[in-house]
Amino acid sequence: MFEDLRFYIIYLALLSSIIGFRFYYKLPNNKAKFILFIIVFSFLTEFVGKYFTLWTGLINFSVYNFYMLASFSAYIVLLYALFLKLEFKRIAICFLIIFYLFYFCNLYYFQYHNDTVFTNSFALGVVFVLLLSCCYFIEIFNSKKILNFKKSIYFWFILGILLFHVPFLPFMLAIKWFLIKNDESIFSLVLFILNLLMNGCFIIGFLWSEKRYNY
Repeated sequence: MFEDLRFYIIYLALLSSIIGFRFYYKLPNNKAKFILFIIVFSFLTEFVGKYFTLWTGLINFSVYNFYMLASFSAYIVLLYALFLKLEFKRIAICFLIIFYLFYFCNLYYFQYHNDTVFTNSFALGVVFVLLLSCCYFIEIFNSKKILNFKKSIYFWFILGILLFHVPFLPFMLAIKWFLIKNDESIFSLVLFILNLLMNGCFIIGFLWSEKRYNY
């Protein structure tokens, strides 16, 4: 019944991108514009992933595995740029280096098949982004930014990626370890709902944020 829901994710990413461009004037610097770039890149990935098999005859896992590398790198780089404390910046750099090393070691020695998702790398990426996001929220709650944090595009973007990745990780691992049945309808439904939550946060961020809080 819900098997085709995941194919509508592309429209969620497209809607977020359109609204992002509509409120482009609220993005005052490269750091803020980088968020819109990440969302547009997500839309392009969904577009290519949807038609990759039709165009090439190959399974599209390689598209999403590359997106995994690019997206988690982008999240970590963005959080690095947002940090004020030097120790948090250093942690972000270490996490990025470890993630790259793990990703390519996993690619060449463990999950080297083209017909599988790199769940190991995804899990590590989620853990790193979660920890760095906690550092970001700690900085916010210990500064004057706490008074207007809902008016920042950065808050809504980070909240969005957490609402998608953190719940999706145990769901994906449960499927991998056969703890739950790999049902196509359930998978598509969960994927669509989490993408709806994530893109909903992006859209709220573009609508509610104010330019002066997006520096």
